[in-house]
Amino acid sequence: MQSFTLMSLLIPIPRKHTYQTFFNVNSESETQGVYQWHQDLAAEAFLILCDFEVIFRSKIHQAMASLNCYPNQDDWIVSSRQQQNLVNKLQRDMLSAQQAGKDFYPDARNYNLHSSFQLSKKDRQNFINLICEYIKKGKNSFTHDDLVASVSFGFWVSLLKRLEGLKHGSLITQYLTEIFPHSTKGFDLNHLKSILDTLNRIKSFRNRIGHHDSIMRIPEPIAGHPDFYPRTVNQMINSLKILLLSLLDLVRDIDPQCSLAIEQSKNWKSFFLLLKVDSFQVYRSNSGNLESYVICYLNNSYNTFDK
Repeated sequence: MQSFTLMSLLIPIPRKHTYQTFFNVNSESETQGVYQWHQDLAAEAFLILCDFEVIFRSKIHQAMASLNCYPNQDDWIVSSRQQQNLVNKLQRDMLSAQQAGKDFYPDARNYNLHSSFQLSKKDRQNFINLICEYIKKGKNSFTHDDLVASVSFGFWVSLLKRLEGLKHGSLITQYLTEIFPHSTKGFDLNHLKSILDTLNRIKSFRNRIGHHDSIMRIPEPIAGHPDFYPRTVNQMINSLKILLLSLLDLVRDIDPQCSLAIEQSKNWKSFFLLLKVDSFQVYRSNSGNLESYVICYLNNSYNTFDK
């Protein structure tokens, strides 16, 4: 019976050639091996990114509530006092559209969130759309935790970018101090720009994984020069290491205990176990089969014990 692999059945030839060229392999077996190494690496990275996103969005939410709401309140997106009025108005308009046989497309300009922080037009529209989805599912009320968990990672990055437009530097300092209380790099506009640069790199990396794109050529920042794009396995490993360590630095600035928890997590250890030339070679030589990861783990354990 003929044996087939995912590489031979599902991967388009141009994508396959991209991996063969970058990793300098020719045979079907080696191509399958390096492709699986790449996939396993991306899978572990995605789980780290999930942890980061939850920590990051939770801290911004707390900071926004602390600086824009009454004590013990967190309704900076939608005023709790006005929430039911907003839901009622949307329900009436949705019902009117249904009775008229029309689709309902809410225009955020017709609805007031009574936000205590000035959201962009795009963000206001997105939140109105979210609330409409809740209503369609039979939810007549919602919490701010519901909203926080429903928006994209890009929203939180763009929200932080809006701080650049604050007229008073002291306000930037207040927000950065709340979000990154353990930072040793200052709390001014220059540091905000540095944070945004790192976050945009993380967002791009996250999107590539989420869209099943390759992570072979993640750009490496070079101070005073254009980004460097990897062309070899060693360069790829180095650029990914720099990016993940910059992510860890941001978490450390938010909460050192969280950064320690990430470092000690299975996902972090597995990612860096795979992010080695030796692990790459194991996968390449073993067609990326199930035993590949086990061999990498045993090799790492042996080397650690030997030291």
